[in-house]
Amino acid sequence: MPRNWSYFREEWLKSTSIPEEDAQWALEILIDSEEDFFEIDKRVKDKLDPNNQVKNLKKKVKDSINSKELDLDDIALSPSNSNKLQVSVPSNLNYLMKVWAAAEGRDLSSVALQCLETGLREIKSKGSIPEIAVNRYDSACKKRIALAEVNHLLEKYESSKVKE
Repeated sequence: MPRNWSYFREEWLKSTSIPEEDAQWALEILIDSEEDFFEIDKRVKDKLDPNNQVKNLKKKVKDSINSKELDLDDIALSPSNSNKLQVSVPSNLNYLMKVWAAAEGRDLSSVALQCLETGLREIKSKGSIPEIAVNRYDSACKKRIALAEVNHLLEKYESSKVKE
């Protein structure tokens, strides 16, 4: 028996390690598309070709996922996945990072990013970052993972419906 959308959704909800609240938050993006899923399931049941509908639905849902991810960072100043940050560093640190980058055949920005990431992780582990900021960060990470899992769920659903 072919698996329908409800089966895929419920199996994901049972198997995900994401907290239920965040998983439900991520599934909200699909609420407007649920009728489309059920229509595709009906077409498959009636032995009709659902390929075009599945492809259209996939595009619609991917747009919703992108929109939901952008809304996640309600404090962001720009909608990109990365932001340019300009900092001033003492000349001796700049020199150290430059020779480090040259020694490893990397560019200066990747060395600077590694320094920033390492420093932030250390500061976070020491509890020096305000707890509310860490909580918001952790929540955003869980929601991003939930969105990625919903995207994967959509891929699994699509591959079960689209005939090669």
